[in-house]
Amino acid sequence: MVKNCITMNWGWLKVPKASIKFQFKTPQALAKIRAAGNDALSITGFQAIQDTEKYVPRDQNNLRDSAYTSSDRNAENGQFTARWSEPYAQYLYNGEVMHGNPTSRTYGPEKLTFTEALARAEWAKYAHEIFGAQWEKVYQAALRRFMR
Repeated sequence: MVKNCITMNWGWLKVPKASIKFQFKTPQALAKIRAAGNDALSITGFQAIQDTEKYVPRDQNNLRDSAYTSSDRNAENGQFTARWSEPYAQYLYNGEVMHGNPTSRTYGPEKLTFTEALARAEWAKYAHEIFGAQWEKVYQAALRRFMR
């Protein structure tokens, strides 16, 4: 079986050459990337504080609440710091028993036992082990949103 085919010479179609120039404004682009990174880090930092809260020892919630009042509000230069600012926070974080009175106090060597089931020493490290991968996803999603 023979098939007919038609060929055409497209030589009559002249395609003009096009020159496209892209201009990438480096300082503005870097500023946008930095700002988006800081905004995404701020969101991730507050998510981390919320996730860590259940592992912070609690009596009257002062220690837990101090993270919301003392931590950075916004990340700057790619850094966000979560802070638990009560005077005893360091010793609870390290799990050390306090002895004496406020003017003459010593700590340890005994370790604390916490009465709340999820509370533990080094709560931020523990929360990072549990939620670290999730925080990374929160950061990536926020960064994509702010880069639009």
